[in-house]
Amino acid sequence: MTGFSANEATMLFHLPHDIVFDFKGLLFAGIIIGALGATMDVAISIASALTELQAENPKIERKKLIASGFNVGRDVMGTMINTLVLAYVGGKITVILLFVGFQINFYHIISLDFMAAEFLRAAAGSIGLLFAIPLTIIAYCYIPWERMAKLVRK
Repeated sequence: MTGFSANEATMLFHLPHDIVFDFKGLLFAGIIIGALGATMDVAISIASALTELQAENPKIERKKLIASGFNVGRDVMGTMINTLVLAYVGGKITVILLFVGFQINFYHIISLDFMAAEFLRAAAGSIGLLFAIPLTIIAYCYIPWERMAKLVRK
């Protein structure tokens, strides 16, 4: 992974100034930012579902709320991973079609820098989802949000 997986990185390299970029660092930062977007989406979806469950049944046991959170999280994770992979592959569909048209070996295609970057983006997003689900559920079920809201209002 060189960090030159996007045309824009090559353009940055040719800036006529004495600016030196860490292209691997920029690639990593872009991957993390993309993963955070998906992670935040999942966390908000789970917290929203738990809020609705608790609003419908204010006396719901914490154990049942946690189990429901994991059920929702599993469903959301399944769809979000598909969304991540399809979005990243969809962004490179014309390049993939070119490779297929020229009958380039699949293993060669996936070893190319920009394809590896896309797979890494999808993997990073998926790992973020794996951590976001339990952390969101634990934060929702164990942090006394009402008390914190009162402290903030004072």
